[in-house]
Amino acid sequence: MRGNHDHSIGYDEDPRCGQRYHDMADTTRRFSASAVTEDQKKFLRDLPLKAEIKRGNTRFYLTHARPSDPLYGYCAQDSDEWVKEVESVPADVVLVGHTHTPFVRKIGNQLLVNPGSLGQPKTGKPDACYAVWQDGKFDLKSFSYPVEKTVAKLKALSFATEIEKDLIAVLQTGSV
Repeated sequence: MRGNHDHSIGYDEDPRCGQRYHDMADTTRRFSASAVTEDQKKFLRDLPLKAEIKRGNTRFYLTHARPSDPLYGYCAQDSDEWVKEVESVPADVVLVGHTHTPFVRKIGNQLLVNPGSLGQPKTGKPDACYAVWQDGKFDLKSFSYPVEKTVAKLKALSFATEIEKDLIAVLQTGSV
């Protein structure tokens, strides 16, 4: 699925991050835009905003953020707004991301699942988060990856000190 940062690089637009993350997002957007080819930007532009698939008798709806705003719609896991979002989708399982917060929430007869992320965890730990669907159930899982290698590569890019410090904090904890 195309997320706000994929869209930002593909279309050379602001990723519409919150104020605290804006400078980091702008810096990394400009860097990424200069490092990828036009074909790669086209690939990002062509990523779908949503997908509907069926596995066995289970219908899945996948999108980056909220179904009503697939690029930018931020909604915390316990928000009552999810009820309306999920009810509007003809699926048994709605898979989302954007908040980088792993959770499974049952709303009526539907499951809302955010597997988490790799790279900007909102868990306080640098682990990569994901979800496994097996026998009709979701398990949230995580694993350690060599985040310090990513940090070393980030330092080699020579971003401004404050941006670098904030990006490292996001990689290690999910926040600044």
